[in-house]
Amino acid sequence: MILKPIGIIRSPYKTKGDAPRQGRLVQTLGTVEIFPEFTEGLKDIEKRKHVILIYWLHQANRGTLITPTPDSPTPRGVFSIRSPGRPNPIGICTTELIERKGNVLTVRGIDAIDGTPLIDIKPYIPKLDKVSCDD
Repeated sequence: MILKPIGIIRSPYKTKGDAPRQGRLVQTLGTVEIFPEFTEGLKDIEKRKHVILIYWLHQANRGTLITPTPDSPTPRGVFSIRSPGRPNPIGICTTELIERKGNVLTVRGIDAIDGTPLIDIKPYIPKLDKVSCDD
């Protein structure tokens, strides 16, 4: 499997310790710079209110399978939580799309650290992505 970054995330978070647990818990603004060869793929993105960013957690520990959580004293498996440490450290964050200027998106509610490689962007579509549950 070969993944090629399509861009880079810019945020005020310089270290893992600076970043919030989840982007939806904050109102932080960040930018997503799409590399020139992928800019055409942004066509019509400004018609969306929210986008899902998919990125590579490049500073994560890839050997983690069991880890403590902020919500429980009992360690849990990484596939049952949102820990950045995992065998394939892929991060996701649903963000509010504030604006597009050429190949740069300004988003609100970001949790990635500055310099995080962007793998993909998906539109958030409520009728497909919103789930009602007790979690």
